[in-house]
Amino acid sequence: MRDMAQRSGHRSAARSTPAAGAGAAPWWWAALALVAAGLALAVVLTHNYYQHRLAGQVSGCSISAYVDCDRVSESRYAAVAGVPISALAIAVYGALAVLLALPLLRPLRRLAAVNLDLAAGLAGLTTLAALALAAVAALEIRALCLYCASLQAVSIALFVVLAARWRRSRAGRGSGGRQARGWGPAAGAALLALAAGAVPAAIAALGFEANALAAADRAAGAAAASSAAPASRYLSRGAVSFDTGDSPAVGPPDAPVQVVVFGDYNCSHCRDFDPEALRLAEDFAGDVRVVFKFFPLDATCNRYMQRQSSSCLAAAAAYAAHQQDRFLEYHLLLFEHFQNHAPQRLVANAEEAGITDPEAFTAAIQSDAALRYLERDIDEGVRGGVQGTPTIFVNGRRLVTSRLPAGATRYQALVQEIRVLLRAAL
Repeated sequence: MRDMAQRSGHRSAARSTPAAGAGAAPWWWAALALVAAGLALAVVLTHNYYQHRLAGQVSGCSISAYVDCDRVSESRYAAVAGVPISALAIAVYGALAVLLALPLLRPLRRLAAVNLDLAAGLAGLTTLAALALAAVAALEIRALCLYCASLQAVSIALFVVLAARWRRSRAGRGSGGRQARGWGPAAGAALLALAAGAVPAAIAALGFEANALAAADRAAGAAAASSAAPASRYLSRGAVSFDTGDSPAVGPPDAPVQVVVFGDYNCSHCRDFDPEALRLAEDFAGDVRVVFKFFPLDATCNRYMQRQSSSCLAAAAAYAAHQQDRFLEYHLLLFEHFQNHAPQRLVANAEEAGITDPEAFTAAIQSDAALRYLERDIDEGVRGGVQGTPTIFVNGRRLVTSRLPAGATRYQALVQEIRVLLRAAL
């Protein structure tokens, strides 16, 4: 009886080994195919991430305002400590490939159960991350990346395959199956898999980053040689146009450099950048026009947001002040009384800004015209890829802050870009 149990155990062990018998088991081929698909998608996403973030190229997945891979790659959720999520996915799928492949080697078939445990666990963690990222894309970024969604679907499918096989393997072990167990084999297999996955991920990330920087430099050189629309690693490649005819601005309307700033009066980064924006118009007097666009991160007037605040009310008050030619004075007071946009404060600001018709001012805040004006700015911002504030455009090209070297500021980058544009205009 004991011999029969042992033989049964060995048969169970053989069935859990991918390469047992005449060929690999169907579940193993399915898992391997999904791992290959996941690796391919992760490589494509990593390539697109660097090409867009560093070279300003538009990916083929950017189809509409919602179906836009580039919009997702621009979000703060696209990388962890500067490392693209997709590069981490390369490491994970590389590790899974190693875990699945090791038992193909005859001396390592005894590790099949250990590797299956590790692979199923890693696939489970990957699935949780995939679901979380899908929720963030839908609820926070409000954009769909087709490559990301495909990778998330692959992650879920792989977990289903491995989890089903793991349950059968556990049942077999419980009925007498014996395979190598313990911390030693598990730790060895895990370290080998992680190392094997991390190496190609690092090589891919560094290679794609170098290629993207080279592409940006080539584009910059070609554009500078033609003295038309100079390229830069600080600005997006594509340009968008905005309706600025009736927008509040500082500087001459015919200035060769137009800096458009989308802001929110409850945004601390906007408050910090505002003096620098005004300084640009002063330092490049006559050559730079700074245009202010409203992008309240407030669901009261911004249908792309979920949370409500006083940002829409503050923006409407700035619009009302603009109607009485007192925008800049009122604009500065909104930041001076930062995040204090109660109705009484807004009225007091109007008096301090020198607005002579307070009744018209109050009526303008509550008017349909103010709401339509804010919605127009918001829609323009969304079409231009605005997701947060401040977002800055130089002659229609967005300043990509992720490209700034360590220690560099937005103001320094803008000064460099403006100088290049002015030289090209000569």
